[in-house]
Amino acid sequence: MGVFSFLFGRRAKADGLVLALGGGGARGLAHIGVLEVLEQAGVPIAGIAGTSAGAIVGAMWIVLGDAPAVTRRWREFLAAEILKELPDVRLSPTVSSRDNPLLLLARRLQRSAVVALALDRTSVVTHSQLARGVTFLLPDVTIESLSTKFAAVATDFDTGEPVLLRRGSLRAAVTASSAVPAVVPPFPLDGRHLTDGGTVADVPVAQARVLARRPVLAVSVGEGWQPQDPARITLAQAMMRATNMTHKALRDAQLASADLVLAPDVGALHWSEFSRLDEAVAAGRAAASAAMSSIRALAGCDAARRPRNEESR
Repeated sequence: MGVFSFLFGRRAKADGLVLALGGGGARGLAHIGVLEVLEQAGVPIAGIAGTSAGAIVGAMWIVLGDAPAVTRRWREFLAAEILKELPDVRLSPTVSSRDNPLLLLARRLQRSAVVALALDRTSVVTHSQLARGVTFLLPDVTIESLSTKFAAVATDFDTGEPVLLRRGSLRAAVTASSAVPAVVPPFPLDGRHLTDGGTVADVPVAQARVLARRPVLAVSVGEGWQPQDPARITLAQAMMRATNMTHKALRDAQLASADLVLAPDVGALHWSEFSRLDEAVAAGRAAASAAMSSIRALAGCDAARRPRNEESR
């Protein structure tokens, strides 16, 4: 348990938790399962800070009311034509996510000429294409109007600083937080150019602490760390692994300041495999269920529900 819980003691625990929901593309669908278990256990949520997929799922949960509604909306999204209109960067079920990600992307684009053209482009997905997906998933409301405190975390493309989006259009904030570098161009918002929050705040623990004086439950859905043979690794794989090392070190440092960390078993899912919704949700459900005694203690649920005569013993 972190220093935060010690300093604020019973007062902090009495009002539940703040969630820090990490980014990870399709792996972020595990957040739905975590939220579902927290609902069933009656754990109060004082606020949600989300990065990328965490921002999308967290915002959906607040506006739609519960986790089953979020799951239904995602099923509707997957059944719609929106994904079919985007460049096909999804993985084939027969392709291993351990292969070179650059080659996987190339294989799934329509022709080699398109790949060559993409190397000189600023992005693969346009703002309007990303916004259309966000519009399908979320209503046109302001963050200030939400029933639960919420913040989407993005990255300032010019300065590299994390940006906490707590006001204005919910759709715009979530879109900015989800603008994956090299896939979507930086998103202009309030005089800044913003990109995916996962660049510098993959799991936004520090940003969650800003929302409320409550213990922070962090949910990390980062990519799995796969072993590779140094004698057989390609140049592209070596570059990706070096980048992942830096990203993992930063994520681990951020998670160290959380009061409790959940890590659903979704490391083998590629960020683009949204069709594996049920698998991701189940993983989130399992992780939250396994840690429920710790979650309830951190949130103060047990103390709040214990009969008065038991508290005096």
